[in-house]
Amino acid sequence: MRRFLTLVCLLFLAIPAGITITGCYRNPAGNYCNGLGYGAKVTDLYSINLEPKNTGISMAFGQTRQINAPTASTCKGTSVSVTGYTYGTTNNQLVDISPSGNMCAGTWNRNSGGGIADYTICNYPSPLPTSGGLPFGSVHVTASAQAVVSNPVSVYVHAPVTSISLVGPSQCLSQTEQEHLDAQACYVANGKQVLMCAPSSITADKYACPLPAGVTSVPSCSNSIGTLSYSVGSAGVATINPETNQITAVNPGTTAITASIAGSGSSAGYFSTCPPASISVTLNGKTSATVTQGVTQNMVTTVLDTNGKPITGLTLDYQSTNPLNISATSGGAINATFPGASALYAVCQPGTCNPAPINQIGVNGTGLSISSNPVEVTVPGTASAYVWYGAPGYSQYFVPVQLLSGTIGSTVRLPYVPNSMIMDRAGVSIYFGSSHELMVYSTANNSKAAEYPSLPGVVLAVSPNGSQVLVNDPVRQVFYLAASNGSSVSSFGGLGTAANWTPDGKTLYVTDSTSANQNGVTGHTNTLYVYNANTGWTSYPLSTSGGTAGPQNLAITIPGVGAYMSGNPTVAHTWCPQGTAGAYANMTFYPQGDSVSVDTDVLAATADGGHILGAALAGSGPGPISFSDIAVRIPSTECPSAGNQLNPLMIDSTLNPPQTLNVNATAVNAIVTSPAAVKQGVAVAGNSLSFVLYQGSTAGAPLPYYTQSVDGTSGLGTVGYLTLTGNSAVTAPVGGAFSPDNTLFFVSTSGDNMIHYIDTTTLKDTQQISPNLPACTPGADPGCKVTNPSPSVVPATAIWVKPRSTT
Repeated sequence: MRRFLTLVCLLFLAIPAGITITGCYRNPAGNYCNGLGYGAKVTDLYSINLEPKNTGISMAFGQTRQINAPTASTCKGTSVSVTGYTYGTTNNQLVDISPSGNMCAGTWNRNSGGGIADYTICNYPSPLPTSGGLPFGSVHVTASAQAVVSNPVSVYVHAPVTSISLVGPSQCLSQTEQEHLDAQACYVANGKQVLMCAPSSITADKYACPLPAGVTSVPSCSNSIGTLSYSVGSAGVATINPETNQITAVNPGTTAITASIAGSGSSAGYFSTCPPASISVTLNGKTSATVTQGVTQNMVTTVLDTNGKPITGLTLDYQSTNPLNISATSGGAINATFPGASALYAVCQPGTCNPAPINQIGVNGTGLSISSNPVEVTVPGTASAYVWYGAPGYSQYFVPVQLLSGTIGSTVRLPYVPNSMIMDRAGVSIYFGSSHELMVYSTANNSKAAEYPSLPGVVLAVSPNGSQVLVNDPVRQVFYLAASNGSSVSSFGGLGTAANWTPDGKTLYVTDSTSANQNGVTGHTNTLYVYNANTGWTSYPLSTSGGTAGPQNLAITIPGVGAYMSGNPTVAHTWCPQGTAGAYANMTFYPQGDSVSVDTDVLAATADGGHILGAALAGSGPGPISFSDIAVRIPSTECPSAGNQLNPLMIDSTLNPPQTLNVNATAVNAIVTSPAAVKQGVAVAGNSLSFVLYQGSTAGAPLPYYTQSVDGTSGLGTVGYLTLTGNSAVTAPVGGAFSPDNTLFFVSTSGDNMIHYIDTTTLKDTQQISPNLPACTPGADPGCKVTNPSPSVVPATAIWVKPRSTT
């Protein structure tokens, strides 16, 4: 037992001592990188990294460049501070480095005397390097400190590069596809550009410049002058990985590629992402649908490129035939603001979709436009309206009317007699042109919003978003395309008789006619002017147009792929250019796309896009009107081409037999087509209802109308006549407009100077009001067309309507 107690005591004393000894154990080898207790310590400088180690550095003879700052680290990867580096080169006759790390592609001056500091003058290499008869060579440079040497960095030294030509994909790439970029480079020898380097895949007949004398082949640029840097002009079309020089297709279009090497850069070439070949739009899986007012629904848009691959993320314009009531956002969401009906189209049009530099239009199909199929949208219900009446050239006043209350507002006096009156499509402002200035009035309170004396002339058109207004000055014979606030004015010489924008606001068509040369006015020509945000102003002769009035009127197709101009023949010009792709100087941007042998004075497009309606005096007048219906099929395909030859977009049309309107007209004013019908309370025939307005002096004049036999077909419709209330006093229906929900047609008549409300369901004259527009005083204003004996009031010739809720 005694021995056992002694053993326990010894263990009690020994265990703490053992624990204490173990806790104080040291491992000096852990402070060393190899873990063995000798060699470099974990706090010592272990490695130096010098960049760019993957791509190297390119320098032209005599160039200088500061070497990239080295980074130092321990064996554990922790950064360590170094007070100074020593730089080395494998050939200091080709690349010389100053103590501070400034490289010279040649040799630095040393001990020059005369107060010239060392390392301030970089002399060309002597002798100049030569490799296979070409002026280039390479060295390696390093940085060292504390006996540690960095990785080597290749430095390529060469004659100055004067031009670079891209060697990349010759065809377009589909979205997200990638390809490696390469290039050819040239330099100057004996006053001539010769080739320095090119990819091995390039054959001699494709060299960007001739081979130097005595040289039979050239190396790749990456092996001779180093890695080139590339940049894109439009990151929306493509992006480039600077490490790998891989280009990735992003969105349809063509972009310029700029390449640079050793501080020399040039436009090397172009790259194309494949354009759309088709755009398909549906709503709930169908191409027609009913949408509840105030409820947003989203259309599904499917776009395939010319390789048959899907495109996502496109910036499309959605056109509406009835934008005040039904419109769509850029994402395809339908805004059903008021009851009505509309056809919606998705359009890809440069420059927001499929852009291209002007000298690359048509290359790989880029820089061209394409439209989708229509989606027919109906919003049930009825809406009220605000209406404004004016008589440009005959009254210095306009009159507002609230349809809901039936209240005729007070006449509003303008500063001058207007020669034109146009409301923007949003119904925010009304623009009045005059020989003195542009006058702008707010529809919210019918008060003057602005006057612009620098913009005299006739207001021909206001852009769909209200941001631009086209004014034509007949005195100076110039078009002013101005911002709606009067600023940012651009001008173009010419005269016009009618103009209209496409619904997306990208293209403006203006037509002119020699028939406007009358009453001392000269300078009008048979010419089509087109303004596009991408191509600017262009003009096209319409010398073949004849007829009673020539090309004095136009109608934008639905969708807006082009425009028809009145005359004989009636012709269309469309948005697909004609000529050799890329040869923009000789390209016709809006060539003729249709010609129909029929005489027309005025034109209108039906809302379904299937008909162009025309009317003209049957003779010299006064007398009947010849009414024509041209059935059209608007293509929704990509612009046609054959190889690099671009061809016009041709519209397939059929002329239905013209019909005679038995009226006694002295001139045809307009054809007004319905914006399409709503389902509640409107007859199906209202979907294709059109009225013909004209001048005349015979009492008892009827109002001619035209309905398609079946909506959406190409067949001939039916002509009818509506007898207006107070018919014996009516001499002509001179102006008119539909309510946006298509339930009413407001027609202004001469003789009784009244406004008649026509129910589009029953085709009955249900109400009459008198706007009482005072006649302007003859001779008081140059814009007044009234002659003595002067009437006290005149009929409204301009009618503008804006929808409002019925509550």
